[in-house]
Formats: sequence, C-alpha cells, structure tokens
Amino acid sequence: MRNRILCLDVDNTLGDYTSGLRDYVNACTPRYACPDPMAYDFTLTPGWPFTGSLRNFLWWHKRAVASGLYRREPPYPHAADTLNRLHDDGWRIIISTARRDDPDGQTARWLRNNGIPFDGLHYGDKLDIRFDALIDDKPATLERAARDTDAIILHPDHAYCRNAPGLTFHDWNEIPGLIGTADNPDSLQ
Repeated sequence: MRNRILCLDVDNTLGDYTSGLRDYVNACTPRYACPDPMAYDFTLTPGWPFTGSLRNFLWWHKRAVASGLYRREPPYPHAADTLNRLHDDGWRIIISTARRDDPDGQTARWLRNNGIPFDGLHYGDKLDIRFDALIDDKPATLERAARDTDAIILHPDHAYCRNAPGLTFHDWNEIPGLIGTADNPDSLQ
C-alpha cells in the first residue's frame, strides 16, 4: 500500500500571508487599516494601499518579499504539530505553492525553521500532483480539485473561501479528524 499524499499550499493556508503583508505595509505607512481580505484577490478589499490596482498590489508584494516577507510570515497555530503527526502516521507531505518569486529558497528555509515536515516542494499547479488530500485557500483551485479529483479537499475558514468546495477547518488541530471523517464517506451523511 502506498503512502497517502497530502498536498498543501503555503500562503494563507499554512502561513499567515495576510498578517505578514499587513505588518510590512504598516511598517512603511501606518495610515491603512489592512483588513482581512473579503476576496482572494486582495485588490478587491478596501483599506489597503493597493485597493483597486493589481499593479500596485504587485509592487507592494514584490517589495515585501524582497524585505523578507516569506521568511517572517507567521505559521498558523498548530500547523507544524499537526503536520508532524500526519507525517508520523505515514502521510507524504508535498508543499505546493505559486511562489515563483521565492528568492534564495526562503520557502524551504521557512518550512525547516518552523518545524514543518515536507517530502517535496512544488512550484506551480497543485493539480499536477497526484494527491489524496489537498489543503488550499484559493477558491478556483478548490473548485478544480473538487471537480477533477476524488481527493479530500480542505480549506481554512477565510471569508473568501468559506463557501468553496471541501471541508472547512478553523484550527489546524481539526485536520486529522476531518481527514479521518472524509476517508469514511458513510460518516459524512
């Protein structure tokens, strides 16, 4: 029997990208509220210096990454402990991220520095990976995975992905139970 594969995203799934970007913006200019995004596209949320402008968002993102955003992004509570438990239980963990702008391997160092186990690091489309479970926050990815795979789909309880396909979690400690529940389709009735 092969090990089951867990594919998971980093930003706003494993690590709190919103808080990291908010901290950077507030260090540069404290006049913005920088609320939690109401849409996956940050430019649609009022109160950020780039509201309404993808070009401005990319400028702020690039500056934040160059200043170490990926190194300083706080991991969500219980994520490392949960992933270590799942890894010990035989799950292979593949980190899959769209971070094509990952300078100097910050993502791999961040994972190691935060005690997060991983068996592979993939930059690109998550559906390129044959996984048994997916944890992500991007509604379009969750919809594609629900449509094109028979995998267990999980996502955090962010406002912008709350109604996406899959099982919603509020805390990383819930994930082993949700995966166990999802493994038994009869228990979802």
